[in-house]
Amino acid sequence: MMLVVGILSHTVDGQTIDSTRRTQPFEKFWTRSRTVPKFGAGIQDRAFVEVGLIYQSIYKHPLSLASRGGYFSVDVFIDDKNLLLGPKAGYEFTAGFLGIGGDVTYFIDNNYNEAGDDRKAWAFTPKIGLSILGFANIFYGYEIPISDERISTISRNRFSMTINLNRDYFNLKEAPRR
Repeated sequence: MMLVVGILSHTVDGQTIDSTRRTQPFEKFWTRSRTVPKFGAGIQDRAFVEVGLIYQSIYKHPLSLASRGGYFSVDVFIDDKNLLLGPKAGYEFTAGFLGIGGDVTYFIDNNYNEAGDDRKAWAFTPKIGLSILGFANIFYGYEIPISDERISTISRNRFSMTINLNRDYFNLKEAPRR
């Protein structure tokens, strides 16, 4: 009897539920957003490269991954006649193998004619395409001019491939969560 009273009156200390990390096999969560490098290449009548930063968050779901994020980048068009730059701001969302996005670009066409004049124009580009879980994307976009001036030396149609170098893709279990 004394043994039962002794056991029942003894207090047990342990961790609180909030201090342990959940490790369910089918967890769903968003990672904390990170600013990560964004690299790409594409074609729009002529080749271009894209370099920038994306503020990206990844959603882990048992069936797939999704990602979202706003970005700033610069398109540099490769041409032997002139330099065409396109700083831009945009947003993209991917879910599994599909992705959508859009960006606003301010094109700066240096030395576009024989007199060496510069031309500047704004454009909005909605885009849609295939994604490898938000890590790598292949998009088709259609450039819509939103200023009076238009850069006529490039097509309105564009194909691009980008890679978002977010280290959370390589270890989602340990990624910081929201």
